[in-house]
Amino acid sequence: MQTQPNSSNTPNHVATRFVNSENVSRTTMSSREIANVTGKRHPDVKRDIQSMATELGEDVSAFAHIYRDSMNREQTEYLLDREHTDCLLTGYSAPMRMKVIRRWRELEQQQGAREQVLLNGTKVVGELAIMECFTRLLKPAPSSQMLMLAKIAANNGLDAQFLPGYAIDAAPDATGGSSMPTKSLTALIKENSIASTAAAFNVCLEKHGYLKYLQRKNSKQELVWFWCVTEKGMTYGKNLTNPQSPRETQPHWYVDRFLELADLIGKGSK
Repeated sequence: MQTQPNSSNTPNHVATRFVNSENVSRTTMSSREIANVTGKRHPDVKRDIQSMATELGEDVSAFAHIYRDSMNREQTEYLLDREHTDCLLTGYSAPMRMKVIRRWRELEQQQGAREQVLLNGTKVVGELAIMECFTRLLKPAPSSQMLMLAKIAANNGLDAQFLPGYAIDAAPDATGGSSMPTKSLTALIKENSIASTAAAFNVCLEKHGYLKYLQRKNSKQELVWFWCVTEKGMTYGKNLTNPQSPRETQPHWYVDRFLELADLIGKGSK
């Protein structure tokens, strides 16, 4: 039975291939691979496929593919999907069938591993995009960004050892090259004996543009409010991520600049 191989218009059920390479998606098995696994001659396997196609009333050229042999000559092979491979094997001996079945299992496991890698890659990209958006909108401190990156790595089974072990949290105009100590507002009010509650102090910070009140929805779709240091406020404080709720920021203020900040909003001694 003479057929004209189709080398340009590959049918939908045939995996994309490169010259002298394995199937890319491994949704097919070539007649050459079947011959190699079963120990049959390739011409014999091709004849078996041609006979099968004739009995099924199918055009064998739909399975044809051109490859180049070791002497760079164009040769024809057939690419079969799982269904047609199983059909072909019904005419083979049990040992031959078992060899091909085991080879299919290997290919499916390899394909599953590749798909998992792609899936994990998509997940990582998505998490990094969310982090980028979070960073752009809420401006968390570098140390908090490091924690988020480490968390993304842990979530995806990645090695985070390449990340720096230390991040510098300092005001934009700082020149020391090291982190500036910070504390919570409540602790600083108490340490500096300022006559104000944290709530009243925050209202003044918001009024003067150093703090803003933001909201998000929790798992129950209820609105939750939280404070966030503004761009202007970055001179005096930083945003940490809230340990209890990573999607919220938790303002901390630089110890050495707190009294200056208190004076600016009318809560200091001046």
